Amino acid sequence: MTFPSLKVAGVMAVAAAIAMAGVSTAAAAPGKAPHAAAPFAAQVKAAGLNTAQSAELQKRVDQIVHQYAGAKQVAANEIALPHGDSVLLPLPGQTYARVLPGAVNLGFAPATTGTTRLAAATVSPADTGSLGDVGVPFTWFKNGNPADGPGASCSYYYLCMWQGQWGAGEQFNVSTCNEDQELPGSGWNTYGSWVNNQTPGTQAFLLNSSRSVIYTVPALTYNSDYNWAPVWYADACNH
Repeated sequence: MTFPSLKVAGVMAVAAAIAMAGVSTAAAAPGKAPHAAAPFAAQVKAAGLNTAQSAELQKRVDQIVHQYAGAKQVAANEIALPHGDSVLLPLPGQTYARVLPGAVNLGFAPATTGTTRLAAATVSPADTGSLGDVGVPFTWFKNGNPADGPGASCSYYYLCMWQGQWGAGEQFNVSTCNEDQELPGSGWNTYGSWVNNQTPGTQAFLLNSSRSVIYTVPALTYNSDYNWAPVWYADACNH
């Protein structure tokens, strides 16, 4: 059984977003990650980052661009990866990654009203569960607490992963089937979180350094407290 929409939707969306932004898609040679802060200076300034914070953010961007052949920085804190995948970084001093005003949105859903929200952390068990709706973005509550407001989000057709719990930290999105994509930094070694907002009936896979499956992730489920230590790769959907 195949699901063509899963294989092409994310890739087409990212390609279109990059083209509209006028960002080159030429492959970057590993080991030669460009220092690309200048094209996004306006975003950095609008975000209120000082010189040291800007350099800190760009250093992390360059590390990720260096890791993936073909990766491209498309915003001050966003990197487009092969196969329609992407990384969104939190700004220095901030807990949650967000798309900056006027930046390319590589499938990172905005945290707005009307999206599916996670139940409060007082629900037992608080760390795992099923999404309430199909075909809409999923949005975490910050710290799992509705009083703290909406946090990071995950668009439909994506497996979204975060370095920290409850959608905190770096966000890594994958959407293409049968592609083992390496986590940023070759793994996070933290307790983090994930949301599988793929179509019903599909499964995502988390794999170790030998590319052996260590966890199968059903569609439309989440985990707010997942141990990333043994995970090196993620496959959004495999049929």
